[in-house]
Amino acid sequence: MRLLLACLLAHSVSAADTYFNGQLHRDFDREAFTSTVEIWSGDKLGSSFLFADFDFAATGQTQSYFEVSRHFRIARTQWGHFNVTVQYNDGVTPADGFGSKTIPRTLLGGVALTELKLGATLLEVQALLRQEFAADLGWQLTAVWFTPIKRTPFEFLGYVDWNSNEYGDQPVSIQAEPQFQYRWKQVAVGAECEISRNFAGAYTEADGYETGKWYVHPTVFIRYDL
Repeated sequence: MRLLLACLLAHSVSAADTYFNGQLHRDFDREAFTSTVEIWSGDKLGSSFLFADFDFAATGQTQSYFEVSRHFRIARTQWGHFNVTVQYNDGVTPADGFGSKTIPRTLLGGVALTELKLGATLLEVQALLRQEFAADLGWQLTAVWFTPIKRTPFEFLGYVDWNSNEYGDQPVSIQAEPQFQYRWKQVAVGAECEISRNFAGAYTEADGYETGKWYVHPTVFIRYDL
């Protein structure tokens, strides 16, 4: 769910650092569980990040999705670290076995500014070119945030993607996943909302999917940080 990146904004990382977590989400609207693994590793040139989601329903695994990215640290600025980044996204669904590709293979590249500070909030922002296979070149803007609630074990974190859209009559898609969590040592429990518009992944059997419509899908989760 890309939220290890938000947690890392709260820490000063070194070239030798590696972080890993495992999560289990219960999606009420889809009546499914999602297991997630996230890995971040730093080195002298920058950092690498990977997450993978595996969805399970009563009938078994329904789909999987992953993103992998590499940041190359270029310079430190007065606002934060300036990076060049390259990313790849892909996934598998049951429909892929019938000759279609539901989740498009996507290559992204651009720049990222990390460790931005806005009061108590730490941010990363990215400006990317987005190339879905067999589609026109597009763009994507991403923001990741982490906000500790002062003098409490509660934290507010998440990300938002705003990108060009090749499908339907809507030129732009948006997806956000804010989380509110309680952290105790290496364990966090909380709630998340997947908020989206023109994001085909919002489909559920009960509500279907329509372009131009906003969708909100809540989950509860538990996460363990290694």
